[in-house]
Amino acid sequence: MVPPPHNGPSQLFLWGRIRAWARLLFRRETPWKVKLILASAIVYLLSPFDLVPDWIAGFGLLDDLTIVSLLVAWAIRVAGTAKQKK
Repeated sequence: MVPPPHNGPSQLFLWGRIRAWARLLFRRETPWKVKLILASAIVYLLSPFDLVPDWIAGFGLLDDLTIVSLLVAWAIRVAGTAKQKK
């Protein structure tokens, strides 16, 4: 994986979160539902098709951030409930 840029503590925090989500995605014991949700977040983030086009000032990136954040939060919640059931 590419090392994080050294621009500030907030970026280091973000890279650490992304690494944690990637580990969750590729872990064998992660439920398939969590993997599907995380993969959907990645596909949406990388997809050229958005709910709000990126060229609209501010709102284009804001919808990406909102949807990906909601999907990741949902995946974490599903992973937590799956862990409690075991």
